[in-house]
Amino acid sequence: MFQKGDLVTYGCKGVCVIKDVTTLNMAGIPKDRLYYEMQLLHDAGSKIFTPVEHEASRSVMRPVLSGEEAERLLGRLESLKAEWIPDDRAREAYYREAINHSDAEGMLAIIRSLHLRRKERMAQGRKLTAMDSKYLRMAEDNLYTEISLALQIPLNEAAQQIGSQIARLDETIKTV
Repeated sequence: MFQKGDLVTYGCKGVCVIKDVTTLNMAGIPKDRLYYEMQLLHDAGSKIFTPVEHEASRSVMRPVLSGEEAERLLGRLESLKAEWIPDDRAREAYYREAINHSDAEGMLAIIRSLHLRRKERMAQGRKLTAMDSKYLRMAEDNLYTEISLALQIPLNEAAQQIGSQIARLDETIKTV
């Protein structure tokens, strides 16, 4: 069970802080059922409630990566490349699954793959599709925030660090 003040990732919402563990005073809600009251880290006015003892909550909620876990994840970047899924619906389902379940490794694979895809499409004079752009933004927003917290570096530095690692890897692929 998480405690007040804990930082967690919560599905596609991203990094949240647990503001309270409480019951809800609402009609139709059991008075003895505990809920996490969360706030998005970068939106002071937000409130998210999810039951403490709910299977769906456990599958989309996890502690923020530690510094050590973040370093290990970034160390595996070279081996993380999602296979391109040509079918738009299947590809979107893959993206949604990784992001909604706060799968850091899956989001990093999505980011790497879509950076490479964007580069390929730009060489053809085209842009990423709207769907790919949307999920790239979501994966970057969620993962970069988490990495910046874990490594205790500014958000833009986390984005630059990952972006430059991806660029180096993609250049290595072309020269081999």
